Amino acid sequence: MTTTNPPLHWGTTIFLFATPVIALIGIPWYIVVNGVSLFEIVFAFLLWYAIGIAITAGYHRLFSHRSYDAPAFIRLLFLIFGAAAIQTSALKWSFKHRKHHNHVDTEPDPYNITRGFWYAHIGWILHSDVAPIDLDKVKDLTQDPLVMWQHRWYYAILILVALGLPLLAGILSGHILGCLLIACVGRIVLTHHVTFFINSLCHMIGRQPYSLKHSARDSAIMAVLSFGEGYHNYHHTFPFDYRNGIKSWHLDPAKWLIAVFEQIGLAQKVQRTNPLHVLKAKALVEYERIAARHSTLAEEKKNEILARASEAYESLQHALKNYFEVTQTNRSKLFENPSAVKEIRMAFQSAQGEWRRTVKRMLSAPLPSV
Repeated sequence: MTTTNPPLHWGTTIFLFATPVIALIGIPWYIVVNGVSLFEIVFAFLLWYAIGIAITAGYHRLFSHRSYDAPAFIRLLFLIFGAAAIQTSALKWSFKHRKHHNHVDTEPDPYNITRGFWYAHIGWILHSDVAPIDLDKVKDLTQDPLVMWQHRWYYAILILVALGLPLLAGILSGHILGCLLIACVGRIVLTHHVTFFINSLCHMIGRQPYSLKHSARDSAIMAVLSFGEGYHNYHHTFPFDYRNGIKSWHLDPAKWLIAVFEQIGLAQKVQRTNPLHVLKAKALVEYERIAARHSTLAEEKKNEILARASEAYESLQHALKNYFEVTQTNRSKLFENPSAVKEIRMAFQSAQGEWRRTVKRMLSAPLPSV
């Protein structure tokens, strides 16, 4: 079935195409003619960082997914700087993003990757958005007076921050044109397309360690540019987790900021996925990859290999279930019978080790000859 797009929104289209042209021509010209000062570079970086964090830790993890709660002045800062990203109000952004998660890779998905890179990246934004916000989907946000204030005054706030701050910095430093080109236009383009690449590239290129049920992928490169948003397969699998990059070496500045907020009392109800649930999801993906890798073998050989994989996988699932019940749902048992708990823990570690060896052997060893 062919999908018909609404008419182009010409104001949005002109803005999204004009800003990259101005940045690509104007910034190099300015640097060649005038040079660039340390102040211009530092100010542009700080503004880009503040606005990027406001989208990642604010619009995305706080407002869209409610991964944590924050006091009013933190929410206000995120709303003020988030508006300067020029990606609509937090209310509308969250509505679209929740819809994306609820309908990912299907027709109702606002930036459906199955319609191609261009559509998911920017095409969906260029058309008139005639559908109103379904307030029932963001009822929690409509009860936040700060969110509704930003929604009403969105355009005024974005002009004051996105244009006003670079203009003020330019007047104070004597580099008006440089600040407007680099910290305003260039920063807008960078913020836009980094976000757009999460919707497009991170649904096309990268690893899928936690789920094969959706197109989202992990990309360390995009994580660097997007303040941690590049770990997208994890995020779509566990969307309410305040982290996108869960490993200690994963670059996720938004995660670190929220963790600091929690330590100093500025973030409450911080949501974390139980590590056992993460392990269970990874094991399922590994089992599915084993089955896919050996699917072309002769039936007898394939069944023999999958039987061995299934035995190790089911053993891990059983051990996971027991370990979870003891350590999470029945914490009192930790003290009632410590020897039994130790036995369950050892069984879990043994099953986990055997599964790791099975995965390594069946995904890296050469396929047996037919």
